[in-house]
Amino acid sequence: MLRAATERDFAFLRAFSTGPGDEKLRAQIRDGRLRIIETAGEPVGFLKFSILWEVLPFIEVIMVCEDRRRCGIGRDAVRSWEREMASRSFRWTLTSTQADETAQEFWRRFGYSDCGSITLPGKPAELFMFHDLGPS
Repeated sequence: MLRAATERDFAFLRAFSTGPGDEKLRAQIRDGRLRIIETAGEPVGFLKFSILWEVLPFIEVIMVCEDRRRCGIGRDAVRSWEREMASRSFRWTLTSTQADETAQEFWRRFGYSDCGSITLPGKPAELFMFHDLGPS
């Protein structure tokens, strides 16, 4: 199950992530940019996204607890999020991964296709991938 994160999820998200500071994390919760991935009513991961240019949903990160990976939880969360985005009349979704990471294979299994990359000095290329949700 995928649901919007609430302030009740703050401790779970903070323990799971070394990313933004507390205020930024709370702002992401308030802005509706975080979804909690649950199984049997227990949080096991999260998905963070933004809407680029108000027209393109972009998955910034999806994380599933290590001991719950490789059993379809991430796949189900992505599909649920895509349905939510389609219901909001978005036509495409976007994500990215470093070119040297295996995550690109995860995305390709769901029909995501390469659509460009950015290369910064001293860093692996960031590969952008999109998925067509069908007619809006």
